[in-house]
Amino acid sequence: MKRCLSRTLKDLSSHGLLHGITVVTIALTILVAGSLLLVVENGEALISSWKSGVRVMVYLKGGTPSEAIEEVGRSIESMIGVDKAIYISRDEALTDLMESMEGQQSLFAGLSTNPLPDSFEVAFEADSLEWKEVKNLAEAMAHLPSVDEVEYGRSWLARISRILSMVELAGVALAGLFFIIALFIVYNTVRLALYSRREEIEIMQLMGATQGFIKAPIYLAGVFEGALGATIALGTLFVLFSLLAPEGLGEHGFQLSFLSLKAVGVTLVYAIFVGWFGCFLSLREFMKDASL
Repeated sequence: MKRCLSRTLKDLSSHGLLHGITVVTIALTILVAGSLLLVVENGEALISSWKSGVRVMVYLKGGTPSEAIEEVGRSIESMIGVDKAIYISRDEALTDLMESMEGQQSLFAGLSTNPLPDSFEVAFEADSLEWKEVKNLAEAMAHLPSVDEVEYGRSWLARISRILSMVELAGVALAGLFFIIALFIVYNTVRLALYSRREEIEIMQLMGATQGFIKAPIYLAGVFEGALGATIALGTLFVLFSLLAPEGLGEHGFQLSFLSLKAVGVTLVYAIFVGWFGCFLSLREFMKDASL
């Protein structure tokens, strides 16, 4: 193992510029993919945070009798995913509105009747629902008898979801593009290194060296390049995140977070695979050409 590592380091130092370009390319690949993954992870966390405090307002038609109001409340609370439905009478709603606008009582001086409807404030079991399920529940509530309108912030939620979908699609496309570029550079770097050592490899073959003995340092170099590129990219991304990330978002002070340990692990494996696979393709081509 020590001899294999020594040969790997010797090869890296003898072709330092080529291997350096490979590491930088892999680092750029991971930096772009990691940035998009960071956006997606925090976007999904933001939606989950929103769900923990989500309130859907169900407004009833004017003149709805008390029996029908109670029936609507029971129907809402029987829906899977609903935590509770709190009834708010039109008088309570007006009182709350006037208290929230203290100092602007003149706005209510000309009111001869209460314009606000009776309503239910609906809370959900946040951990059990996706936003599409919230949307489906809100639509089901809108079809209940005596219900006039349902509000749940669907416009901005749908917008965030569309943006996240676009970011995910862009991330997949860019990751694929940069994967091909990094693979091409690794392939050619290893290929040049192999052809520069062709005579040495042939001599090793004549002396009885196995293919495993010849290939091991090259594979190890590819793994090292991938791991180093990923480390540089993740370190750079962490520094940029620490410097640029805002302290809190939204009324609940949602905190942005760096990539999860799972995402970091997957990213590292992805980079190592790029380095290893590039070596594999190059070695296979070289062995075929050299008839070794």
